[in-house]
Amino acid sequence: MIPSKKINIKGFGKEMSGKVLITARAFWKFGGEGETILGKNNFEVIRASKAGPYSAAELIPLLQGYTAIIGSTDEYSRELMLACPDLKVISRWGVGFDSIDLLAASELGVIASTTPGAMTDTVADYTFALLLGIARKITESDRTIRSGGWGEATGVLVCRKSLGLVGFGAIAQGVAKRATGFEMNVFATDPYVSESARMAFPQVSFVSLNSLLEMSDFVSVHSAATLETRGMFDSLRFAQMKSSAYFINTSRGSLVDEVALVEALETGKIAGAAIDVYAKEPPLPNAPIRFAPNTLLTTHNAFNTVEASHATSLQAAQNVIDLLNGVHLEAVRNPAVWESPKLRTRKQTGNKR
Repeated sequence: MIPSKKINIKGFGKEMSGKVLITARAFWKFGGEGETILGKNNFEVIRASKAGPYSAAELIPLLQGYTAIIGSTDEYSRELMLACPDLKVISRWGVGFDSIDLLAASELGVIASTTPGAMTDTVADYTFALLLGIARKITESDRTIRSGGWGEATGVLVCRKSLGLVGFGAIAQGVAKRATGFEMNVFATDPYVSESARMAFPQVSFVSLNSLLEMSDFVSVHSAATLETRGMFDSLRFAQMKSSAYFINTSRGSLVDEVALVEALETGKIAGAAIDVYAKEPPLPNAPIRFAPNTLLTTHNAFNTVEASHATSLQAAQNVIDLLNGVHLEAVRNPAVWESPKLRTRKQTGNKR
């Protein structure tokens, strides 16, 4: 068993409402306010000895006797939930939920939540930074001068180009706002986009994925990772893009067939790619994506600002408190759990929102 250590929290009560395990590294650094709130609500907060992600097999012995977890992208499987009968809440630090078996969670009465909204601006900023960086070859110039050289790195104009957003949730909407300042022609595709989102962005043209790929100079991915979207960017999709187009991914690596992406880059089917997320993280040292031409590669870092980390940590902690008090939050990713006969927390019908 991997050992854990307890955090001393100001405001700790003598009687605990439960124990909360922390595997999210960023919460350790930025979760001070969240820890305080948990302590004032009589929760014992304990850090795992190392940051996640953990496999289910690693996490099962650690979670025995725990009421909740503020988690990394750990593997929250049916097996884990069956083996951890005290677990009531999985509070994911971040917006991704593809590592949680939501069907099993609903059936077994475990509430799974994320922290929507806390990272919208930071990821939208980063997406646009990647777009500008790959278009203007910023890192190429940086490497040249650091190696003692000097020379030109010819890029392409971003202003007045076409940007295609695959998925149109809050982050993609933030990117669309930023693109407006660059006078970009913005396309979006999302089968689940709300009418209110369409109305709020009259400057965005909603089109099919096929049309978006054919017309866009930059294609930025913002879809959730689901069975439906897994591997959606394959060789056929890359072949649909302009040979002068750039591909950007700050969502999830599972949406992209990395072999197909590398082949598209090596053969010039697309002009370049800026990637922050990968099929395996970190990529193996010999992973082909590490050596693909015309790429800007970063370390799953789009979320990482001081402001967003503080906000996300606080929201993840508050989710634990609210959910254990029966508050129906929009942050819950398996709302069917509220109807589960095995719901492991008390319901308070007068305290819902």
